[in-house]
Amino acid sequence: MLIVLLIATSFSFGFFVESIIGFGGGLIAYSILGFFLDLKEMILAGLYISTCASAYIAYTNLKSFDKKIFKAVAPICLLGTILGVFAFTYFSSAILSFILGILLILLAIKTIFFDKFIFPKNFKTQLLLIGGISQGAFGIGGPFIVNALKNDFENKSALRTTMALFFMFFNLVRFAQLSLQGQIEPAFFSKIWWTIIPVFLAIHVGYRIHLKISENLFKKMIGLMTIFAGLKFLAKVF
Repeated sequence: MLIVLLIATSFSFGFFVESIIGFGGGLIAYSILGFFLDLKEMILAGLYISTCASAYIAYTNLKSFDKKIFKAVAPICLLGTILGVFAFTYFSSAILSFILGILLILLAIKTIFFDKFIFPKNFKTQLLLIGGISQGAFGIGGPFIVNALKNDFENKSALRTTMALFFMFFNLVRFAQLSLQGQIEPAFFSKIWWTIIPVFLAIHVGYRIHLKISENLFKKMIGLMTIFAGLKFLAKVF
């Protein structure tokens, strides 16, 4: 029961932040839970909670959904997600964590210090593919996808809602693929079903704060969250 309470608390805090800046829920929760749970349990908990939480985030402001951006980039991210699930199955988490940490720190430097630089189209496509792979492997593709697309959105509300629908869709793909690979354990979900309730409350509070944040501060928070994620993954390797 203590572990379930820890899961509820960690994801509530994580999605409070994600509700404000558009991603980061899984990153923060995994950073806390990594000291207490094995990787598979974190991924399973994150799959359930993140899917429900992303659906709720999108519902709070569905009118801001940018269908055009979603349709344009979904295919490359979907391919990455499928590859990511296979990568998680066949490669060690240490190798994946090291590569992910390095890439996230480079992205953070770009966001904080070179925000006005526009990625070439081909590089944006690579970021989207990497984001899809990261989403499939860990359930945390947000840093790459957001950094590739954040300048394409009309405002932060459109980014927040569209990203939530991205994550919900890709998580459903992950659920189907993991089920086919025999990685889903129904008994585990029956123990943590209620954890989404405090997460929903945290999202509601975060949404109210989100409405009061400036666009410039919003982008800087994305950069800080990205570098936090990179350092955390490197720390797990060393």
